[in-house]
Amino acid sequence: MDGADRNSRLYRIFRELQEKGLIDRRTRLVRCPLTVSIRGCPALNCIRYRHSFYKRNLSGASDNTLRFVLLHEEGHVRKGSSLLSALPALPVLLCLAFLGHPSLHAEGLPVAKPVFVALLLLTAFFAYRTYYRRMDDEEFIADRYAADAMRCCYRVRDPGALLQSLLSGLMAGTASPRRAGVIPGVLRSGPDYRPSISERVQRLRAAIDPGDRKPAMSSTDSESLR
Repeated sequence: MDGADRNSRLYRIFRELQEKGLIDRRTRLVRCPLTVSIRGCPALNCIRYRHSFYKRNLSGASDNTLRFVLLHEEGHVRKGSSLLSALPALPVLLCLAFLGHPSLHAEGLPVAKPVFVALLLLTAFFAYRTYYRRMDDEEFIADRYAADAMRCCYRVRDPGALLQSLLSGLMAGTASPRRAGVIPGVLRSGPDYRPSISERVQRLRAAIDPGDRKPAMSSTDSESLR
């Protein structure tokens, strides 16, 4: 990380959230060219981001927007599964294992290959089904973590409005043919990702008791963020 990164607004807000205990002191903010957007990584205990993505899509965002983004990704780091990213690779690993199995190359076993293909298709189906279901659950959990923190410490009465504005702005950036597909999965909401923006906003608002939409949370809720 160079000096420009350390002094950027993104890092300043990241350190601010750490000082408040909303982001763990052990979590690192890492500039990573292999990341398409910004993602919390439980396995590595870090939040990775692509510099070009930040400059293009988030550098002009408000402080509260950046806080929500970082807190959402911290929600993934704290509450996400480090095995989730490995699920899509499971069919590939099984394919490589079976390709080297002697039964596939032995003569007189014409049933081996069709059975292998059937097993691989079933494994792929269940692996991806589990992956997307778990991914949906983690999105809602991360949204709630960020929303509770914003209500507790920054007196944001309706975090759902903040989430909707953020995701709608990011989705609008994909409308241009030159940018289409550039931001798949930022905050895990894009044309090829579920859940939808409306579903996430509705569930976030439903999770917050309408009679309790006040700037601060209870002491119990506040302690759960730390």
